[in-house]
Amino acid sequence: MIRTYNTILKISFRNFIKHWKVGLLAILGTMVATMLLVGGLSLNDSVSNYLRQKLTKNFGDVDLIIKDKADTIFLPKAVNKESIETLLKEYPQVTKYVPVKLAQITAKINGKYVDLFAIAITKEFEKFVGQKVKPFTLSEDTAKAFGVKIGDQIEIITAKTTFNVQVGAFGKNILNFRGETASANGTIFLPESYFEEYGIYPLKDPNVYFVSTNLPVELHREFATELEKKEGSIRITAGKYRLSTSPLNKIIGYLFIGFSGFTVISSFLFVSSFFGIIVEERKRSLGVLRALGYTSFRMFFVLFIEGLLYLISSEIVGAVAGIFFGRYLLAKINSFRREDQLFAFVQDKIPFSISFGSIVIGIIIAMIVPVLILAYRSIEFSQISPSELYGDRPVEKRPKKGRVKRVLLGIIGTLVFLSLLRASYVYALIFLLSIVPLFYRSTLVTFIYGLSILASVYPTIGTGGAKDLLIRSGFVLVGSIYTIFAFIPYAKAFFERFKSLPVVLALSYIDRHKMRNFTLFVIYSVTLILILVSAIVPTSISEYINERKNEGAFGYNFIIIENPLKTFFGSYKYLNDEQFVSKFEALVPIQLVQASFPEDKAKYTIIVSDERIFKYLKLPNEKLMKDIQKQDWSKVPDKTVYLSNKVLKTPGKEVTMVLKGVLPGISPKVVETLYVKDIYDPTEALLPMDGVLIWRNKKFFGAISGYAGVVRDAQKALEAQEFVTRKLDGAVYITGEIEKLYAAINNLVDLSLQLFQLGFIAGFAGLAIITFRNVYARKKEIGMLKAIGAESGVVYRMFIYEALAIVLIATIVAILASVFVVSDFSAFVKPLLPSFKMVLPIWKILVTLVGVFGITIIFVSIPASASQKVPPSEALRVFD
Repeated sequence: MIRTYNTILKISFRNFIKHWKVGLLAILGTMVATMLLVGGLSLNDSVSNYLRQKLTKNFGDVDLIIKDKADTIFLPKAVNKESIETLLKEYPQVTKYVPVKLAQITAKINGKYVDLFAIAITKEFEKFVGQKVKPFTLSEDTAKAFGVKIGDQIEIITAKTTFNVQVGAFGKNILNFRGETASANGTIFLPESYFEEYGIYPLKDPNVYFVSTNLPVELHREFATELEKKEGSIRITAGKYRLSTSPLNKIIGYLFIGFSGFTVISSFLFVSSFFGIIVEERKRSLGVLRALGYTSFRMFFVLFIEGLLYLISSEIVGAVAGIFFGRYLLAKINSFRREDQLFAFVQDKIPFSISFGSIVIGIIIAMIVPVLILAYRSIEFSQISPSELYGDRPVEKRPKKGRVKRVLLGIIGTLVFLSLLRASYVYALIFLLSIVPLFYRSTLVTFIYGLSILASVYPTIGTGGAKDLLIRSGFVLVGSIYTIFAFIPYAKAFFERFKSLPVVLALSYIDRHKMRNFTLFVIYSVTLILILVSAIVPTSISEYINERKNEGAFGYNFIIIENPLKTFFGSYKYLNDEQFVSKFEALVPIQLVQASFPEDKAKYTIIVSDERIFKYLKLPNEKLMKDIQKQDWSKVPDKTVYLSNKVLKTPGKEVTMVLKGVLPGISPKVVETLYVKDIYDPTEALLPMDGVLIWRNKKFFGAISGYAGVVRDAQKALEAQEFVTRKLDGAVYITGEIEKLYAAINNLVDLSLQLFQLGFIAGFAGLAIITFRNVYARKKEIGMLKAIGAESGVVYRMFIYEALAIVLIATIVAILASVFVVSDFSAFVKPLLPSFKMVLPIWKILVTLVGVFGITIIFVSIPASASQKVPPSEALRVFD
């Protein structure tokens, strides 16, 4: 028995080593799934490990951060020390705590402006930290990000003044504090006397408590909630808990696995074809073993072990490639920078990390489907009789297997039909159209039903939601395949006129074996559709934004937001500074207030200004804009408002609204009667707002005050930003921010395109595998061609043309389907963005298509060359 199994292992290993070309193609095809899965899981490991390190690196012993509920980044509010300390003393879970004066400042480091926290150094704080804190200690992460050394000078800008300090030390653990989320730019620790002397902090009492507990991280949020219920005036952040349970732990890796999901599936799909070629190639040699008495059980193991060797090799290569691929993905993520010419941010670089468990999980998931297919093929192979194997007769299909397939397809079809019927009876009827050509395989029927599917889908374009768009995309793919497939016989007849034997033979085999090539059609078509749509839609969005970005927020592309803290020291009057105003085409004072209807919880944000705001203001309503241009503003009274149609549908009437500043806790409510002059639709605005209120010289206490400006010169915009920053106010150059945002989006789109393109690796390998299979299956035909005088080059070109024809048909299907999908998306977006237009990135599309055809030739050349070695004697073989 042992000797028999040793023989089985020897045969399997010999076949595996001998047929290395086929094995290489198998590895190339099946390794893709493992590579993508391991790469995606490595991202999860890297992010999880990075966040786990930050628990200590950026929080130290701080488990909870307590603030007053009314505390904001704009306006800090002191906490009630007595009530908080009384509360904390009631709980033995609290090991230590400390009151902290925490403020936000702006620093200039190496020529870039950086928002930092400032914490006052007190004896209580040093006792909590357990060490003496040197003045001007800077967070270690901040220092590393900007290359700061001990002794370097940095400039600190406050609402009152500016001053320089020399960095005295780098802070670790709690001295490397980066806010409640551990993602802020960092902290500088200053002597307490500086807080009052330089106007860093406007209050006498602390506004934050740092708390340490003896609880595990997973209980921090529960304990914080208990404390909040006991003392209703506080807000508690469990920073470590939030970080450890962040969905970022898993979502990044799973997102990339999702992006590459079809690529993973496509690499699984061709495995069946690969094992099919092993069956064809091993029939005769293993038939001898069967004739010598090998049982079905042993025959199963002969093929199963050989296939398993291919899979194990593929998984090892794929896992190693997955580690490098994970590093590549992480490098791409780390390269997404937020820095610009003026402002900088501390952006951590996530170190690469992968666990052995993730590698094993990736391998197991990638092997499940291929092993099932291998087992099925091996069982099927073991049931073939010795005469069929040894006689080299084509293996006959068993009726039983056909019935099983039909039953399985019937069950799946019924489930799909019922699901579509729940969504829409139209989709259910289109599905019935889609399955008719599967039963009546006539060229005319296929063509008519293909066109019928496309015609049925066309009226529904642009309707429904994202699910409807996906369903229609599936029908468009099916309809396109049917329509293009129907032209194959006519294409063959066309080339017959030119007596092009290789092309005619290639098209004949495709026409005869459509179902055998169906998997490859789907892989190539869907991958191309994903690539084309992913190239067209983001490019169109970028072009749309590029056309509109200079309009900014309703015509204004520069916003100044005054720091509410400066009300203690006096605000800077920008309009009185002629040199500053000269940088702008317009600079108009504005206020942001909150509006609502009495007894209505809905809140709306509106701009309060005077008639100057309408010089450049662009509301998305052509009729309204024409009326505004003709308007005599001296006759327009105060309390005239233009509202979004989301707030009110009918203009020309008076409404009662409650107005208040947007800052919580300090803004009194004002009830006023406003006249609604007109309404507009804000959907196409880059920064939607709910209304514009004309009220001259009105000041709402607690409102966000500032200016709306128009600046065309990017350099002047940077100069203005720097000037405003030095006044400790906020400046947003909207045009520049939009450019940065869409640069990041384009980076993500490029990365997703690369993931989609990996699907072609499986497709190319699958095409080569099928070509190998075709060479073995057509030995008699090849031998006959050679016997009647056909040159080897004719046979070689036949297989090349067949592969190119498959890709060409898939490309035509993809282009046709993409036209429908893109039109569908455009119609879907049109009501929301009437001026949105689709843009075709011609060169990107051409490079992709040319590359697909070029690589197809390279991959198919290897098996096609094997066809030239088939001797003419194959045509003369007589079956017993």
